[in-house]
Amino acid sequence: MLLRSGFTALLVLAAFPAHAQEDGPSEQTIVVTGTPLSKTEADLRDCLARKCPPREDIDASLAHAENQFVAGDYAGSRKTLAASRSRNARYAATLPVEVADLTRAYGRVSEHHGYGQAGRILQIDALDALKAGLEKGDSRVLMQRLMVGDTFGKQGRFRAAIDIYAKVAKQARKAGQPAVMGFAMLREAVLYGAASYSNPAYREGTERRIKAIEQTTEPELADFRFAARLLRARLASEQGDPQALETALAAFKDHKLDRPVLVFAPPLRLDRVLGHEDGRIPAPRNINRTSEWIDVRYRIAADGTVKDIETLRESPHFEGRWPKKVHQNLAERRYAPFTLATGSDGMTRIERFTMVYETYDPTGSRLRQRAAGGRIKSIDLTDDTPRPAVGQPPVGNP
Repeated sequence: MLLRSGFTALLVLAAFPAHAQEDGPSEQTIVVTGTPLSKTEADLRDCLARKCPPREDIDASLAHAENQFVAGDYAGSRKTLAASRSRNARYAATLPVEVADLTRAYGRVSEHHGYGQAGRILQIDALDALKAGLEKGDSRVLMQRLMVGDTFGKQGRFRAAIDIYAKVAKQARKAGQPAVMGFAMLREAVLYGAASYSNPAYREGTERRIKAIEQTTEPELADFRFAARLLRARLASEQGDPQALETALAAFKDHKLDRPVLVFAPPLRLDRVLGHEDGRIPAPRNINRTSEWIDVRYRIAADGTVKDIETLRESPHFEGRWPKKVHQNLAERRYAPFTLATGSDGMTRIERFTMVYETYDPTGSRLRQRAAGGRIKSIDLTDDTPRPAVGQPPVGNP
């Protein structure tokens, strides 16, 4: 199922490095339907009471888990998805896509709740679900392999991620899936670019991978060649060339976009998170510490600049001092210029930013704890176009 056009998705991918400690804005979108939490809870309860078919169970579970997530109940959302997966994982051979969607959602919510290792394992499980019912060369299987690589990259396992991207590129070429090959090649270039941001030794490897994309000749890879040039411009901008970004943005004039495409944002780097020093919340109670989050609304003007940034709401008992950094980061984003409807002054977005405190097993203790310092993850909550649920992959089937 498509999340957005391949062109938009690959540009989003090109725009952001995958930082191991602070995640850039996510291209994933959760659907905010406006259905009351009590309604999705009742629907799921009724479905289970009448022993509904697995597909209906999965749909009802995803709908309720999304509502719980948006309401800030990350633990409840994770519990809902875990229970549904326990009931339905055995149907992977007959419902591979549905079971994979459910497992993928479980993994993503786990990541937002501080269970990063579990999230990575669940992405691998989602791949296994697809393999149980689809051919190995199916684009959905290959794209899920890329998602597994993404989780390795976000967790700082650079070599594991690169190996997966390179393997998928070869598999996609052999399977006659040029667009999947393009996504794999671009991901590899983006990850190298992220590494070069802090280590110049990776710049040669980054340039080599960008050239490999630019030198492709397949018509299906035309947009990827453009994205590679955009990536080069972004990297040049980060290395001190102020004109590089403007040149890249000017290249969008011929594309006549009807909605904004994220082109650039500086890495969201945080200093030590005040108010959450180790020992402030004693173990084992700190394992119950919930992730802090804020929902931010902002307007994207026709020229791609961000205006009118405001925090709409925040998690209960909010103590963090990091929202100011988020606002500053949003103000520096640049989107591709696009055409607005007559009389409109911009497109409004709502984005959830979560400060995630990772869980870990301390040496010499059986009590799982959370890290004192956090990292920020973000997810789009805007309800403006039909989009798939939280379980859908971040880029659609080409």
